[in-house]
Amino acid sequence: MAGFGRFRELAARMNRRWIAQIVILVLSLALVVAVGVVSEVRTRRKEQGDSGSWQVQPLAIAHRGDDSAPENSTHAIANAGADGADYAEIDVRLDADGVPVVFHDRMTGRLSADGDDVPVRSLHTHELQHMIMRQHDENFHVPTLDEAVMAAQHVNDHLGLLLDLKTGSADAGKLTQAVSKVIEQRDFSGRVMIMAVNDDAIAHMRKLHPDWQIGKCVSPAGHPEVGWPRDASFVVMRGDRLDPAVVNRANRDNVPIYAGVSSDYREGGRCLKMGADGVLGSSARSVHELSNRFAVTMRGNEPGQRAERPVWR
Repeated sequence: MAGFGRFRELAARMNRRWIAQIVILVLSLALVVAVGVVSEVRTRRKEQGDSGSWQVQPLAIAHRGDDSAPENSTHAIANAGADGADYAEIDVRLDADGVPVVFHDRMTGRLSADGDDVPVRSLHTHELQHMIMRQHDENFHVPTLDEAVMAAQHVNDHLGLLLDLKTGSADAGKLTQAVSKVIEQRDFSGRVMIMAVNDDAIAHMRKLHPDWQIGKCVSPAGHPEVGWPRDASFVVMRGDRLDPAVVNRANRDNVPIYAGVSSDYREGGRCLKMGADGVLGSSARSVHELSNRFAVTMRGNEPGQRAERPVWR
């Protein structure tokens, strides 16, 4: 019987050891998945066969969708995905019904086909959608955020949306709640990045979804300081204000930084050489081609080692 007791004690000890190893394995897998999610936002990654290496390249982001169609339209979103963009950046604000709609300006005048210049916030959803907008010789209607998300989902299985929340502090809570509801209902959180100039909007969204990619849009006109919250997932700023000091600070904070270059792709190349993690440009095809030119091959790391940061050439 004494021998049987020793056997049971040994078996119990082995079970505890196996349980501990299983726990360690599960935690290690969770860490690998978490690191993968972070790197996916920083750059675009593509496996290279069985060689133990992969290709990474800067993110290609189409500003307000592709410029072959009216800005912020579902057509522009679809074209951005078709022409190789990783993300379409769109502007989101509230209408009179509290519905998040995709429109850059506070007033409708710049794009209204009839010259009607009224605040978007004063229009009910049906009024705004019946207002004819026109740009690039094409009539269009202002989409809701829900329609924009469906457009991205329809074009392919990977086009993401970078949402620029257009709001002051007074409506920050309402807008973030409304945006959150749409993203959750469409199960789109894995393909969305959200940013704002307004720090209250960032804080509200961060409180709602601490696991989402929520960043800061910095360096708007008239603001000389370049800074971001400590918990920012990423930073977007004008390329002509990007300098080595800003890049070094972003590297220290481990914050990806994306440069807006409009249609100046030479400026985009300068920003990538300096260390930007991606560019926002007017043409999806052009930012995609620029991203491809800066692709680099990375080698596999030993387990537990931190992946090196790519350096574009």
